[in-house]
Amino acid sequence: MNKPRLIYYNDAHHFHGKRIEPPASIHMLQWPLDEVAGTGADCLVLGLGYGDVFFHNSKVGRVIGQKKDVWENYIDWRIMRMAEESFKKDTDQLREVIERGKQLGVSVFPSLKLQDNSNQYGERCGSLKWDRGKEVCIDEEGRAEWYYDFANETVRQYKLDLLREVLFDYRPDGIELDFMFGSDYFKKADVEKNTPVMTRFMAQVRELANEAGERQGREIPIMARVPLKREECLAMGLDVEAVFQEGSLDFVVGQDGNVVIDTGIQAKWLPDAANPAGGAAYYRPPRRVYDDRVGVPSIEMFRALGKTLEWQGYSGQYNGYFLWPFAEREYQILRELGYPEVYNRYTKRYMLSPREGVLGEPTTTPERQLPVELEEGQTASIKIWVADDVDGARADGEMRKPVLTVRYSYYCIEDEIETRFNGRVLSAEDAEINDERGLEIKTILRGGMDLQAPLGMSAHWFRYKLEISDVKRGENLLEIETKKQAPKADFARSVNGVEILMRYKDYVRPEGFDVERVNPMSG
Repeated sequence: MNKPRLIYYNDAHHFHGKRIEPPASIHMLQWPLDEVAGTGADCLVLGLGYGDVFFHNSKVGRVIGQKKDVWENYIDWRIMRMAEESFKKDTDQLREVIERGKQLGVSVFPSLKLQDNSNQYGERCGSLKWDRGKEVCIDEEGRAEWYYDFANETVRQYKLDLLREVLFDYRPDGIELDFMFGSDYFKKADVEKNTPVMTRFMAQVRELANEAGERQGREIPIMARVPLKREECLAMGLDVEAVFQEGSLDFVVGQDGNVVIDTGIQAKWLPDAANPAGGAAYYRPPRRVYDDRVGVPSIEMFRALGKTLEWQGYSGQYNGYFLWPFAEREYQILRELGYPEVYNRYTKRYMLSPREGVLGEPTTTPERQLPVELEEGQTASIKIWVADDVDGARADGEMRKPVLTVRYSYYCIEDEIETRFNGRVLSAEDAEINDERGLEIKTILRGGMDLQAPLGMSAHWFRYKLEISDVKRGENLLEIETKKQAPKADFARSVNGVEILMRYKDYVRPEGFDVERVNPMSG
């Protein structure tokens, strides 16, 4: 079974159905596949609708437009009209994308949302909940009232019937089970007791995929998208290790629930579960970055992440929701990320991200080190992960001096500070120092997103050209010792950004004379 190198997710909703002005042509129905064809993305995951309502011509589930005649929401009206027009052509969005994938050599995995919290008779309420109401729901006061209860055999059979229809009638290359649209699958007191029930459900999905594969003369892989943290999987009743051991799963995607990307993410348990069973693990990163230059990760950041994942045993990345329509940035990312062995010696930015959560409350990311406040007589020890094969590059003479950047918030130039990298003292006289008294971080946060670091500050950047021998593969130690603080400056100083730019003797086009500086206020 071929393991994808790079997976791209299109929910069929935000980046397709909403975009189509009726009537929907065949060309526009095929667009989710066409936009990734020819890139390094060799697998497209396509959502089957929103909530528990579908965009394909399902005979099992509720289809958009059923049980609703008048549309108050413009966007949902457009999606409904896409479905109507495609049905008139005796086709639908799902069928066209799958068939287009076969023509162009890109695997297509339809993605079924396993959970849904819509109220009965709501716009996104599915057929089972519409007919049965709370009889099929967890229905605990203040918790998961309208979530499906997977202890109920009727619920599990409904999901299997939806999968059977897709596997037999549409003949996709594989299927994705999306666990990420709800954290609860059983009553709170019954999670541990019902974990074997979820394991058995996964075995039934495997039996179904095998049955379809035998009739169609092929293997049909099963992918699951799950929380990145093991304890969150177990809290929903999903034992990923057990599912792999039983042979019920081929690919697993760990979805990072954090707000901003961290290129040194450590989550080795997923590949450790998948690889011994002959499976593969993938990582879905956050879509934002805490940075003063960009609000979404750059190619150098994605490369650094890719090497970190490769070293931990991941088979690749799972991306989605790129800025749309795709431009040069998006196509460069899609072209490169499937081949981490190719960008071994391309420029990379290994960077640390700040802690997340509401300021003043316990952080949701206790493993993160930044921001770190500087105090007189104290040494701040900051570890930064680099996954590059630096020894090999040094041996070949292909490494340029790495650049270490430290970003301070409210730095006092009259303080006495000593900076050390892996034990070597870095002289401030050798640093390139910049300051900006009205810095704005480019990250755009949505509701429920919180960072324990400022989005605006007075900032100083200290950039040091390290020696080629300084950086180690793995953990590197940055130490900032505050020996003395200016007595008349009583404001808090902190470090909220650390980055190592790895540079090699790769081929780079020379800059022209007309290259403009980036406007610090631009988006």
